[in-house]
Amino acid sequence: MYYTDEEKAKLVELVSKSGLNIKEACRSYGFSDASYYTWRKQLASQNEKPKGPEQEEPDPESEAKQKLISLKKEHPYFGVVKLSKQLLRTYGLNLHPGKVKRILDDHGFKTEALPKAPPKGTRRFERTCPKELFMMDIMYYRLKKEGRFYLISILDDYSRFIVAHKVCTTQAAENVTSVFQEAVETYGLPNQLLTDRGSQFASWKGINAFQELLGNLGVEHILTKSQSPQTIGKIESFHRNIQKELLRQKQYHTIKEAREAIKEYIRYYNFERVHMGIGYLTPADRFFNSAEAVEKAVDLSSAEGSDFYLTGILEGQPVRLLKDKAGKVTIYLAGHPVKELENTDGLKTLFFPA
Repeated sequence: MYYTDEEKAKLVELVSKSGLNIKEACRSYGFSDASYYTWRKQLASQNEKPKGPEQEEPDPESEAKQKLISLKKEHPYFGVVKLSKQLLRTYGLNLHPGKVKRILDDHGFKTEALPKAPPKGTRRFERTCPKELFMMDIMYYRLKKEGRFYLISILDDYSRFIVAHKVCTTQAAENVTSVFQEAVETYGLPNQLLTDRGSQFASWKGINAFQELLGNLGVEHILTKSQSPQTIGKIESFHRNIQKELLRQKQYHTIKEAREAIKEYIRYYNFERVHMGIGYLTPADRFFNSAEAVEKAVDLSSAEGSDFYLTGILEGQPVRLLKDKAGKVTIYLAGHPVKELENTDGLKTLFFPA
């Protein structure tokens, strides 16, 4: 079928804004993805005009390198694969890990060898949906001036989302109870709760107050086997990361200062930081059942990229907010633009529950 340049431009625009991956979108409009890429290239070359040095536009690849280097400086503990996936998830910039490594090597950063793919058949054991199983654990950390504090956290097994936490000076049973109550009040009851055999969680003789609370709420309490704490490895991994990525990066003088930093880190961990164990999505992508919408949006990434502010589900339909090169933020509902925003303050703290 013959299409005019005007029709081609319209079809390219519709595919780009459809919310589907390129092949699916092209198929729905009755032409091939090869035609889409050919038309997009032709239209781009038609729109190009000779520019003087003062009018030259920034090189998208150069901007991608700048974002990469900035991200590496901000998170020096990120490896090349993590950086590649974080660029894709946050900015819609698709840089292969090998290219990430070459750029970083060229700029004097020390990088590790590219990791090998996991053996075929490798499985990660996890629940199949949010709130099937929560894990709860206690981490302690010592500050030079004010001494030891405790971080009590609850993690959702399927998504790795932190549903509640508390920084306190003791690991008393009442603190454990208050964190669990916060999780339930905010996100609802889990089917099961997994903990170790610490005295805050379980009694060697009879039933303690925490176990009684779980029983009254109908939550099954699962305890790790003796001498086998690895069954809560996911939340222990989170606690190791918060020490490596936050607490050891800066000297905190007071518990209050550490508490505020941990609160901000957990917001970043839940909503922005990609996680290898869940396919380089963010925990919020999975917890709020928006992983499929995120993956479709990532498939639409381009050389120029676009910032993701949030993605979620609203009344059963996928929602995402994208910021383009010009700084315009558009809300997409079910793949269709529904509103443009002028003020983007606080967008990264928002989410849509399923």
